[in-house]
Amino acid sequence: MILEPCVYFFQLINHLPAMFIFDAPYISDVAVNYLLESQQPVFQTAFSQTLLPKGVNEVSCSQAREILAKSRYSWLYTNSENAIAAIVDLLGKESEVLKKVELFKDKLKFRVATSQMFPDIYFKEFGRDEIGALNFSEIAQAFIIKPTVGFLSAGVYRVNSEIEWFEVQKEILEKTDVVSASFPKEVLDGSKFIIESVIEGTEYAIDAYYDDDNTPVVLNILEHRFNGEHDMGDRLYITSAEIVTTHLDAVENFLRQLGTLLDLRGVPLHAEIRIDQHGTVRPIEINPLRFAGWCSTDIALYAFGINVYEYFTEKKRPVWSEIYEVKKGLQFAMVIVEKRSPVADGQMFDYEALTSVFSSFLHLRPIDYHTKPLFAFLFLQVDENHTDELDMALNLDPQGFIRRVE
Repeated sequence: MILEPCVYFFQLINHLPAMFIFDAPYISDVAVNYLLESQQPVFQTAFSQTLLPKGVNEVSCSQAREILAKSRYSWLYTNSENAIAAIVDLLGKESEVLKKVELFKDKLKFRVATSQMFPDIYFKEFGRDEIGALNFSEIAQAFIIKPTVGFLSAGVYRVNSEIEWFEVQKEILEKTDVVSASFPKEVLDGSKFIIESVIEGTEYAIDAYYDDDNTPVVLNILEHRFNGEHDMGDRLYITSAEIVTTHLDAVENFLRQLGTLLDLRGVPLHAEIRIDQHGTVRPIEINPLRFAGWCSTDIALYAFGINVYEYFTEKKRPVWSEIYEVKKGLQFAMVIVEKRSPVADGQMFDYEALTSVFSSFLHLRPIDYHTKPLFAFLFLQVDENHTDELDMALNLDPQGFIRRVE
């Protein structure tokens, strides 16, 4: 009997494989190499056919359905919300997988579902046509406004006063529409916005998954640094063994609480939270079926030797006490170099000049800035003598690296 490739692979390893779906906007060399070495099945899409090399274990629709059915439609990993359309084609709009996605991805539904856990968080949704007529006095407190379905901090603003609200009203729709043009509506939709009370505290990004017992496994904790309270950007994330071990218990407790909402076995997620001065954790948003976007989750490999794809598929749990002994005293940073304005014809971004600014960069990932809203991801290792470079990264002016093509 001749077996289809994915079925043979399943029998060969003698346990259920995970399923990968990769889609735009980006896949890293770390992810590609893992797919080649592990031969984990990848659902074949137009994106995968174009960008994945020969040798990756791409599987058809029928094969993918068979694998997912055997794993209770869990242990599915995507690199981006762009893959939601592929999941719809694969499993249908009413699948349990998409119900989980919708609960977390739709910020209004998520706030409703967690309102009893976090009763002090105010929230209300408005249509884009209502924003112009909305008075600050109707909210009567400082608030955050953002698209109900959003990505990359697009259309996210903090408003403290009536004067600030007037300025935000003038630009929020236009700026959201500019970014949303690069993504499908499942990823970023400017038709509805949610207003939430300001959640105070230090912001952290979490990459984690739930094991077969619905117990969370934390793969990384990154501190999200901002340049003032009105900065909503994604410029700088920092991780270290100290950051992870300091907040591990609180983060695991929060994720266990989240796991009471529904069955999250085999579900990876990227959570954004804030921890206040009393140690209370409150969620900003949860992104299911993936870790940090644009494969920036790979910072765990550069920092701690954790290949998150391997840890997820092989159900590994980091031993953070051991990692701490090896990595204590070191900080690792991810700098996201945003494109604030279009690059004119005859101009280019100077990546060599960018890397020369930092004393110890680990890896540079150039992004096609002609079609994407970013110039690059830059990964750094920062020792105690060069912490000033973190402030430099936070205040980096990308336009300063635009050069005329000679």
